[in-house]
Amino acid sequence: MVETQFQQRIWTALTDHKICMVSIVVDGRIRTRPMSGHVDRENHRILFVTHSHTGPAEEIDPSQTVSIALSDEDHNFYATIECEAAKLDDRDLLKRIWSPLVSAWFPNGPDDPDVTLLAFSPISAEIWDGPSSGVVIAFKLATAKILGRTPDLGVNTTIDMR
Repeated sequence: MVETQFQQRIWTALTDHKICMVSIVVDGRIRTRPMSGHVDRENHRILFVTHSHTGPAEEIDPSQTVSIALSDEDHNFYATIECEAAKLDDRDLLKRIWSPLVSAWFPNGPDDPDVTLLAFSPISAEIWDGPSSGVVIAFKLATAKILGRTPDLGVNTTIDMR
């Protein structure tokens, strides 16, 4: 399958910005927290290392989707990504993606029984993609004001991520 420009842009932003905001519905309320993800583009998923018995690992309901929000202010690109979520029991994969950042949270290493993997597979995404230059944004705002129009500050659209 050939990826669209926006799909590629999302995968690139996820790769470049390891920390994103993850939202999960828990008992009818939205719970959002920053998490560090590992992009596994080949398998169409973002992997998160977390505690086995607290937080996201216990909150995920397989019948519901989760949301990832990412922000790339330098390029005026923002996205929310709806994902299917699952726990993975794969110690070999966990060892392959282990990093110094993960070690800060789990000093006992990837064999720690309190460590688990979550896999989020993107379904759809809403994006906001605008000009990255402050000068361009200012020019478009001023031009729109002078002409009495709504400024064209980029694209806001929903895309399929499958």
